[in-house]
Amino acid sequence: LVITYGLSCWVSPSFETPPPRWLMLCMTAALFFYQTFDAMDGKQARRTGSSSPLGQLFDHGCDCLACIAQTGAAAALLHFGPTFLGLFAMSILSSGFFLAQWEEYHTGTLPTAYGAVGVTETQYFLMSQTLGAAILGPQVVPSILSMPLQLPLLGLADLRTHFMKCWLVFIGFFMSLCVLKNLAHAFKKKGMSEVLSVLKDLLPVLLQNLLLGSWSPQMLRLASREISLLTMLLLFYFSAQMILFSMARMPFPVVQKWLVPYAMLLGLGWIAPELAKAALLLTLLAFGAWLLWWLACVQEQLKKKLEIYTFCITQKYHANGSNGSKEK
Repeated sequence: LVITYGLSCWVSPSFETPPPRWLMLCMTAALFFYQTFDAMDGKQARRTGSSSPLGQLFDHGCDCLACIAQTGAAAALLHFGPTFLGLFAMSILSSGFFLAQWEEYHTGTLPTAYGAVGVTETQYFLMSQTLGAAILGPQVVPSILSMPLQLPLLGLADLRTHFMKCWLVFIGFFMSLCVLKNLAHAFKKKGMSEVLSVLKDLLPVLLQNLLLGSWSPQMLRLASREISLLTMLLLFYFSAQMILFSMARMPFPVVQKWLVPYAMLLGLGWIAPELAKAALLLTLLAFGAWLLWWLACVQEQLKKKLEIYTFCITQKYHANGSNGSKEK
């Protein structure tokens, strides 16, 4: 998934170039193998008796990162250009993932589906679209997406715009259900004080999405891909923290320091877009490196606390780094 996302950035750095057949085939295969292995890892952990909070963090953290690759596949398919509608269509999936972790944090239950529609169905729908784009090719797909269509409530627009609006409504509907369900649980538990306590955890994501819609149009044209990636990496960081503090039974930190440089870049984009783009690239590199360091620290602390190894099954853990007999 990481490789296919990188390839999509190379093929279409500003979300404007139709994807070639080979890229759509690669994305379809990557999504299929990811979805299959993601359904198997929990069963394997329970079968071998190696399930742990670290495994949960690793599993759900990878799922959150996969949201970036999955929305990257959809962006490559739609090649919507440097538009706010396209950016929000990408970021809403990561925001929805945060809400799912937020619900688990407060209720102990992780929602993966509402009724007959869930994560698996959405993934198969995306795979069908990327496979269809691979079959039709980059000459046919743009002409289909540009077809005008009149729809009730949505008015007259091309098929691409209607698809993104419907996607926003689809995910927004399930996000609303998640929020209402969590607030009802909080009110039943401790009343209005608990509702306010639960709502405050949403402030970082709400602020992030407000900031996303505040970039200057010129900055959007210059660095839409970089803005999208930094936004979704920040949402990944928020979700990873929610998973971690849910396991540790610790308060989720509402104040998120990385929103400060994000807001500063946004402001600089209105004044000096070219300079802001260079600063954005440096910030992406710095945040990416810091995020890897943070994840490594979390992994090491959990490993020592739980006395387990990260990528192997052992009978005994030694704090000095050596290991006992291993099951193969």
